[in-house]
Amino acid sequence: MTESSNIPNRVDRLENDAIDIKVAVSALISTTEVHQRNIETMNRNIEIQQRNIDAMLQLMTQSLQRMEMVELDIRGLQTENRRILDILQHRNTDDKE
Repeated sequence: MTESSNIPNRVDRLENDAIDIKVAVSALISTTEVHQRNIETMNRNIEIQQRNIDAMLQLMTQSLQRMEMVELDIRGLQTENRRILDILQHRNTDDKE
């Protein structure tokens, strides 16, 4: 076979290779678009989770502040109870004398 008779086969192969390249590029573009959508979805999910975490931290901070106030109230009540107990015990010792 001569070089000139082989030209149609070479052109056919080049055309087939060009088609294969176009299909591969199209597949890569589709894959890239899918990955981009996935990344955008993950970013939205991360933002939602961050807002949820922030809300939980705020609730925890408020709860801690309330607990600290309750603790102060309890300490105040304990002090008052001790004072009342001391008064009652002092009366009992006065009554016995």
